[in-house]
Amino acid sequence: MHPRREGPRGRRCIDPREWNRERGRRGLSSFGLVRTTARGDARQPRDGDRLVRTRRGSGRSRGLAGVPARAGLRRPRAGGGRKTLARASNRARVPRPASLSPRTPRGDRVRGSRVGADLVIAAPESVAGHEAWDVVIIGAGPSGSIAALELARAGKRVLVVDKESFPRFRIGESMLPHANRLLTDLGLMDRVEELPHVVKKGLEISFGDGRRDPVAIPFARMLGDTIKQTFNIRRSLFDQMLVDEATKAGAVFRFEDGIDSIEHIARGDVRIRLSSGPVRADWIIDASGQACVLGRHFKTRRLLDGYRNISYFEHFEGVRRPDGDRTGFATLAMCRESWFWMIPIDDRVTSVGVVVDDEHAKRIPVPANQRLAWCIERCPLVADRMRNATGPTTNQVVGDFSYTCEPFAGDGWFMVGDAAAFIDPVWSTGVTLGIDTGVAASRRIIEVEAGRRSAEAAMKSYGKRVTRLRAGFLGLISNFYDHSFRELLVSGHGPLNVDAAVVNMLAGEIFEGVPFDVRWRWELMRWFREINRHRKVVEWIRPHSLLQAGGVPLPSPRSGVIRGLRRGERGRPSWQPS
Repeated sequence: MHPRREGPRGRRCIDPREWNRERGRRGLSSFGLVRTTARGDARQPRDGDRLVRTRRGSGRSRGLAGVPARAGLRRPRAGGGRKTLARASNRARVPRPASLSPRTPRGDRVRGSRVGADLVIAAPESVAGHEAWDVVIIGAGPSGSIAALELARAGKRVLVVDKESFPRFRIGESMLPHANRLLTDLGLMDRVEELPHVVKKGLEISFGDGRRDPVAIPFARMLGDTIKQTFNIRRSLFDQMLVDEATKAGAVFRFEDGIDSIEHIARGDVRIRLSSGPVRADWIIDASGQACVLGRHFKTRRLLDGYRNISYFEHFEGVRRPDGDRTGFATLAMCRESWFWMIPIDDRVTSVGVVVDDEHAKRIPVPANQRLAWCIERCPLVADRMRNATGPTTNQVVGDFSYTCEPFAGDGWFMVGDAAAFIDPVWSTGVTLGIDTGVAASRRIIEVEAGRRSAEAAMKSYGKRVTRLRAGFLGLISNFYDHSFRELLVSGHGPLNVDAAVVNMLAGEIFEGVPFDVRWRWELMRWFREINRHRKVVEWIRPHSLLQAGGVPLPSPRSGVIRGLRRGERGRPSWQPS
């Protein structure tokens, strides 16, 4: 039912102000009412705007045609110049509806129509060939599907486009405990448990030379009352489940449909051209992963120095796994110029991969699709685990160049997951961070549309959150690539329970802030790392090298391998030459 009021001569007519408020309560955009800016352009009405009232039989009107009460009114004139007519007042002369821009920024054709004989209301004739949605999401991965699920549950019209077809192969099969928290809140953990997966209660880590048993890092040692387990899962199954749940909620997915061009982006006026045709929306969310559609469009994508790596990976069966109380643990094997992962993702299949610095990768004397096997043969720990493994003879390749596309939100748009920033995959942050940002962005859009938060405040708070999380995880990653920290990590227990605080950090418990009892122990661990560079706190260990048989000599502050870093060089992987 349209909100109605008593019009002239007792006739019933639509009250546009009530109509606008009603649509706002339903989470819909203002429809049919047009306001003008100080430049005379038509735009959608907002709070504080006034409607055009016309005198019967006269082209003149009283008040302003949707101009904010204190704004000056301008009429466009030939040559693009503008002339101020008057300030807002009840006696101010305003342009007739016919003098408004023939199109709104949303692309609607505007025409004057008389309702109740005294109100001029602009009604769209068509959408000018554009499909209209509340939110368009680029990418159907976990971050995009989660955002679509939240928005669809809130009653938004959501379109998700992805240039690939589903199901598809993806790495990033290991989660952090925070993912369990988010999925439980979304009511999806029961669906996860129905899929083949492996419960992950920790990880083990060692140097690749195989001379020492891997050190266990169980989540059970985490400080505080928090979730102390998560899961590993095949991404093709997990991603498809999220798509199915979002579809049930009302989101529309289009696969094998890419972005041809971006025509305009602003809140309430997003116009893009897909392979299937033009689309417009009030908001756009970039969940395109490393394609970084908006980051490349705005030219804000920036690579991070010191983290330019390449991953070679595949799925195998028959890989020997940790057993006993380490069942389900992921395994990390560290080498001088690389590191390996071995992640069990179901009862039979294990994801195996190696991450190599791009400069060292160029020195591997085999084609890129054969480098995983070459690296495995030269890493004793991994080669022993893979002795009875079966799988492809070639591998897949992905560039793991860490980058940021800051700012992460703007007028009518959000970046989520890897589309906002990609961080080295060593601590399995990718999917969990994608889910977190997908939830955060979608809930901010819902709050803005419901009037509970201003758009500016929503974008600012989202940007701060992503910046904080990115900085926190980059700190964890820079420590991993520091050989002194690696020596402390594999040494086992430390004083004052610092090792337990390290488990909290490696488990990614920084999403809701780091508790004080964890934070001071983590800072103490960093002090031990600095001391260990020059004074032996734990055993100094030779880093095994894939490119040099038998490893390399123990580094020193004066050697080509950086052990003691100057302040300006901190954060660079310690095995990179100075």
